[in-house]
Amino acid sequence: MLHTTFGLLHRHKACAAGYKKLAKALGGVKVYGQDKPIPLTTILDSNGLSDTLWCLRATLPEVDVARDKLARLLACDYAERALNREREQGREPDPRSWDAIRVSRAYANGETTQEELVAAGDAAGAGVGAAGWIAAWAAGADWVAWAPPAAWAAAGVAGEGARGGEQEWQARRFREYLEGSA
Repeated sequence: MLHTTFGLLHRHKACAAGYKKLAKALGGVKVYGQDKPIPLTTILDSNGLSDTLWCLRATLPEVDVARDKLARLLACDYAERALNREREQGREPDPRSWDAIRVSRAYANGETTQEELVAAGDAAGAGVGAAGWIAAWAAGADWVAWAPPAAWAAAGVAGEGARGGEQEWQARRFREYLEGSA
């Protein structure tokens, strides 16, 4: 399980509104404590998907490896879903996008090199369309920072009518990773 603290959120310059919302949900910073671990699932419940994705930047340092793997695999899931949505809408995604997702998953599992990852991400970025950029983000070097925009873009690719349902799926998938059931 990934955690953050109010102290880490403050040091990473969390937005004031999200910080206050979480503090209220937990009874206040003074009551809860600056350094008491806050499970990201608690933030997902109180603040929603966007804030929780942002909190990946502010997790406890000892979980960096687990956080990095989770963020990369989650970004791959979001990107793959966006590519499938493009396909369903009659637009076949560039094969480089699918390859970037494959290589990014392999990298998360220790099965490929960073050079292969960068090359796949660069190739996907050269592709056309929002789904290609999402795949490039999934293979990007700084994907912990890119996880929120990748999720937002994936929801956008899903289309106006599907955004709510897509964001609900994204939140459920994120929870599965956080709880270790993905």
